Amino acid sequence: MAEVKIGSLKRTEINKAAALASKAFIETPLCKAALGGTSPKHLKRLQMGLKKQIGLKVGELLAAREIEELVGVLRMVTSPDCQKKALPTFAVPFAFLSIGTAALRLYEWRKVWGKHDPGQPHFHIDPLAVMPDKQGRGIGSALLTHFCEQVDTCEMHAYLETDQQRNVRLYERFGFEVQDTDMVLGVKNWFMWRKAR
Repeated sequence: MAEVKIGSLKRTEINKAAALASKAFIETPLCKAALGGTSPKHLKRLQMGLKKQIGLKVGELLAAREIEELVGVLRMVTSPDCQKKALPTFAVPFAFLSIGTAALRLYEWRKVWGKHDPGQPHFHIDPLAVMPDKQGRGIGSALLTHFCEQVDTCEMHAYLETDQQRNVRLYERFGFEVQDTDMVLGVKNWFMWRKAR
């Protein structure tokens, strides 16, 4: 296994990062529920959405690389820019025309996540993704180590959401604690908080 190096993601790598993240998330319970499937069409829609999210001007983008290959990405953003706001009600019909019933599911997803987003200042992981065939090899841990070092330097709190129990255990190793759980589109979600150090 090649050494994993953490650095900044270049703006020219947004497309690669979105492709990586969409492959990492397409099989997750919440993405399957929101998109309505895992076909190439669903993967393309997810990639387009993640390209917009990762490409936002706010936040810092971290990249994990093995040699020169991009194998992981993490976007960290400070509140209030991290708020998971649902689409404005007037925008839902327009989104419905372009992506169908998935727009209503995405609206519900964002509404529930927005309800849980803490009111106090914090860093937010949004998203953390590792290539599926590279998972379980310490890449996510390397990204989280770098993230936590930066958060601790700033003496800030940190926050994240996950829809997978195995991720809860990973995040707990880095000092995150479950603050709440909720159902989103029939999928259990964990909302996790890490106190400033």
